[in-house]
Amino acid sequence: HLFLTQLFLAKVLNMRTVEEALSQILEAVKPGGSERMPLLKSLGLVLAEEVVADIPIPPFSNSAVDGYAVRAEDTLAADRLHPVVLKEAGEILAGQVSQEPVARGTAVRIMTGAPIPPGADALVMIEDCVRLSDGRVEIHEAAELGRHVRLQGEDIRKGEIVLSPGTLIRPAEIAMLATMGRSDVLTYRKPRVAVISTGDEVVEIETGVIPPPGKIRNSNQYALVAMLMEAGGVVHSLTHIPDDLKKTKEALRMCAEADVIVTAGGVSVGDRDYVKPALEALGTLELWQVAMKPGKPLAFGRIGKTLFFGLPGNPVSAMVTFELFVRPALWKMAGRTEKLLARMQVQAKLTHPIRHAPGRREYVRVSTFERDGELFATPTGAQGSGILRSMTLSNALLIIPAEYENMEAGERAIVVLTG
Repeated sequence: HLFLTQLFLAKVLNMRTVEEALSQILEAVKPGGSERMPLLKSLGLVLAEEVVADIPIPPFSNSAVDGYAVRAEDTLAADRLHPVVLKEAGEILAGQVSQEPVARGTAVRIMTGAPIPPGADALVMIEDCVRLSDGRVEIHEAAELGRHVRLQGEDIRKGEIVLSPGTLIRPAEIAMLATMGRSDVLTYRKPRVAVISTGDEVVEIETGVIPPPGKIRNSNQYALVAMLMEAGGVVHSLTHIPDDLKKTKEALRMCAEADVIVTAGGVSVGDRDYVKPALEALGTLELWQVAMKPGKPLAFGRIGKTLFFGLPGNPVSAMVTFELFVRPALWKMAGRTEKLLARMQVQAKLTHPIRHAPGRREYVRVSTFERDGELFATPTGAQGSGILRSMTLSNALLIIPAEYENMEAGERAIVVLTG
């Protein structure tokens, strides 16, 4: 019901819903090319090949503890008051292999990770044994059959698929690839992103230099570069252009070799907004305006094979629309599967009321915290699209559905965890 109401409102306003826009964008995105990377340099990338176990893991049955390898039947009567005494018949260190069977009435000292010797079917921990001076050992606990033994192949069988294409390579996957003997791995290539900031009022940052009257520092360019790097992309180029149609076309044309172009500003309906007409002149505009706040004037299209995102110029709007649309697109382009494209969403209880005018879904910047096992969300102050502080204080975006009027303290809402 909520979704249908939101859909109705969006249609009335001639705008896409967030779900419609994201679906359209992701439908246009295909994974990029692949490249073989050294194992440690693959961290954070996405696997582009199937990895099959060339050996079982563990490769041999081995000891999970320091202790003694025994025949379980020899220790059945052992306890603290009535220890069983066995003859110590050697020692096996990690990395050594013993071919000598464990005979009845004997125990072989063994270290963690060492192969289980023939004849042994259980282990007794060193804490439950007392080594005697005459070459014997007291066993103070009955050994259970198979206890403390890590069996060959109990984790992975030889020939088993252990990692599939689309897997995000984390430290655990690095460990698995190393276990499989992969010194390098085939991964999807990071998307190359051209970032273009716009505006006559924008100047480059320079330490200690105050912008002239009427000018602002170019925070958008740095924010978008930081976000694309965090999303696993690489910078193709950085450009700033004034509010000029010819120069906007030239900049877009020069960046058309990138996988993705992201612009900030110039996509609204003002007389000096030239990004949208420049895109329409060079390529195709496939999406414009989304029923959301902040970030309504979002443009999406193509210039040849290059995907184009035109984000709003206000810093909060640019960052929120990047988070909701550009980041999942970059993740898909980098090879992530559908289930790995979304941030975690959870419910949180509001600590303060939020005013909201129906019509567009709103993404409120909030700070979440846990208390007594429950998650709470506190708005980060003024929520205007130019209030950058609202982003620096937040670690989540709280979603207010389009049809809601207000939300009161104590109500529960969905939050998207962003940091």
